[in-house]
Amino acid sequence: MTKNEIRSLIKEKRNNLTLRIRREYDKDIHERLFELPEFKDCNKLFTYVSFGSEVDTFAIINKALGMKKEVYIPKVEGKNLNFYKINKLEGLVRSKFGILEPEGINNPYLASHLQEDNKLMLLPGLAFDKYGNRIGYGAGYYDRYLGAYSINNWIKIALAYDFQIMDRLNVNEYDIRTDYIVTDKRVISCN
Repeated sequence: MTKNEIRSLIKEKRNNLTLRIRREYDKDIHERLFELPEFKDCNKLFTYVSFGSEVDTFAIINKALGMKKEVYIPKVEGKNLNFYKINKLEGLVRSKFGILEPEGINNPYLASHLQEDNKLMLLPGLAFDKYGNRIGYGAGYYDRYLGAYSINNWIKIALAYDFQIMDRLNVNEYDIRTDYIVTDKRVISCN
């Protein structure tokens, strides 16, 4: 299957989940994530804001804020992704893609200048394999961002429904791998 065929297949499967099932799966994913030392110990959480049939991140953002973690949300600016610190979910605005983003009126997080530990990035995506390979939505925003700042000690975790895990994905050399995948059924260590 091509990447686009995989994207279409997974989107269809995700969109066909009932709201009740999706909430149940999301709860299982949240519980697994919250138990990981990588989540408990992180000082800074970089996460997307879920959209459509993606695994819900609103509960994760609220939990992290309640734990007094610094939370950073992405904003697409041109062909780049920049992350902005938020203190609450209120005040986010819809992008041209319909995704909630920070307004971006403050300075973005400068990953190139900081190499501190305990940074966790939650990665969106459509398909994953047990080796940490991922197929995203095709624009390459996260691959470019993480590739540019690969010297940093990022811990990368993908959130997915278990049916999004494939046997083996064909990816490109510039595709960034994830360290863990948290699904409704398991946690996969990709190292």
